[in-house]
Amino acid sequence: MTWVTLLLFLCFSQLLAFVAAVHFPSLRYDEDLTPVRRGETAPNDALFFDMPLDHFDGTSATFKNRYWINDTYYKRGGPVFLFDSGEQNAEPLLPYYLQEYHGLSATMRLAKRYNGLAILWEHRYYGDSLPFPVNGNTTAERWRFLTTEQALEDVVYFANHFSLSSARPNAALNGTGAMESAADNALHPSNTPWIWLGGSYPGVRGTLLRVRNPEIIYAVWASSAPVQSQIDMAAYYKAAERSLTRNCSADWVAVTRYVDDTLANGTTDAAADLKFKLLSARNDVTREKAANASDVSAAGVLMDPLNFYQYYGFEASLLPFCNVLETRNFTITPVETGIAATSGIESALEAFLTAIREVNYDAIPGSPDDPVQDRSWMWQYCSEYGFYQRGDPNNPLSIETSFRSLERFQDQCNAAFPEGLPPAPAVGNINKYGGWNMTPSNVFFTNGEFDPWRTMGLASIESNSPQRTPTVAIPRCGVAPELPSFFGLTHANMVHVSDLRVLLTPDANHSDFKTVGFYSPVAQEPFYAGLGLFGLALDEWLPSNEYDAGQK
Repeated sequence: MTWVTLLLFLCFSQLLAFVAAVHFPSLRYDEDLTPVRRGETAPNDALFFDMPLDHFDGTSATFKNRYWINDTYYKRGGPVFLFDSGEQNAEPLLPYYLQEYHGLSATMRLAKRYNGLAILWEHRYYGDSLPFPVNGNTTAERWRFLTTEQALEDVVYFANHFSLSSARPNAALNGTGAMESAADNALHPSNTPWIWLGGSYPGVRGTLLRVRNPEIIYAVWASSAPVQSQIDMAAYYKAAERSLTRNCSADWVAVTRYVDDTLANGTTDAAADLKFKLLSARNDVTREKAANASDVSAAGVLMDPLNFYQYYGFEASLLPFCNVLETRNFTITPVETGIAATSGIESALEAFLTAIREVNYDAIPGSPDDPVQDRSWMWQYCSEYGFYQRGDPNNPLSIETSFRSLERFQDQCNAAFPEGLPPAPAVGNINKYGGWNMTPSNVFFTNGEFDPWRTMGLASIESNSPQRTPTVAIPRCGVAPELPSFFGLTHANMVHVSDLRVLLTPDANHSDFKTVGFYSPVAQEPFYAGLGLFGLALDEWLPSNEYDAGQK
């Protein structure tokens, strides 16, 4: 499933109706998170770096790029561990990933083990790292600076100019790091390794940088990284379907097919009656309002149970629904073949909609909308990444309505950004670094078995993927793995970004599937497994004495 609900202010009323019906591609971490109270973590003020707006045409314009550091464990000669926040405001991640609030983070555990400096990095056009205001009036001329290449070069430029003395409040105020030459700067990539950690889109960024700039990024832990950009991502919901019990899958497929067929080919009265049933399962609605609802909006009700799947997985988010569905709200004993096969499609539809009402996913609070990050990420996927999670009518096991089509996604991109977009997302800008076939050295890939984004990662098992296999054998430093293997782990039964942090102290904000997410993964084992193997790899890869540039 996807996590961003994009409130687009251009053609506002039309787009709001579409938002209610279509989930946009999102790799963003999502949690209903109460801010950490003052005094619960040590003060750590944001720092700002003067970043060139355009790295490639010589313009002198700059903007303030936000970041944070934690030098608690740093000793001269230690490496830099950079945690990338990706397509979101980085500030909410600070207590969890740089200060280890209520748990441990891989970034800080590694900084402690190797006497390293930890950095939390914010991506251009997100949070407070804004070259321009981001809203419905942002022009194509301003959006053109939000590209993968510009954002990657931000990290290269920062690494080449950052020094610890320039980051301190009493140092030079220009933030350019000019106080020390590269030769004298112990933190310059030519003098010490820079190690990247990131999950989801930040994981992709780390792998691209390792391919693109191995002289800057020495090693990478890429968790749940969909390195293959693809316009058509009908495979997204295949991972969720695989995790279902077989009776729940059979009924979900049957009900989806029945709804799509009735709305597309049934009589006007039959379609109106069905829309009323569907929308009434979510909340009270009049027959008139239901009849006027779009097909995609009505059929989208069937996907409500998937709204929390990406981070919480089958057991926490879908099993409660499947249990109500297959027992008809605990009034019958479930059968292996499902309700549709034994009692007919009308009975299955009634049981399905009853389960939606009983579990009431629509009432579960989610993260508040952030118009800046929602719009910025929409520009990124509309312009370069694609990931249009359409319904595939040709998939015999599809649990997604086919009204969510490629054309519908592209139309919304064009409506939101009337100027500046290519005719279709330029996925070649990403896949030129290898995509599914990339073989970067010093990169550790981790995935969740049932992560929807695994379908676009190196561990993909989709029929059109190269079917690569992870190995826990640590490769030699600087040596690329041989196809089809890659260095990494697939965590059994896990979903998206389940290993870069571990929750140790449960509290009211981190106690059930409604709130446990990227900040507090659903299980502890993936964190320790991933951290342990990546630590062993760094033991092999990091220079034991003086940094040797020849190992890159």
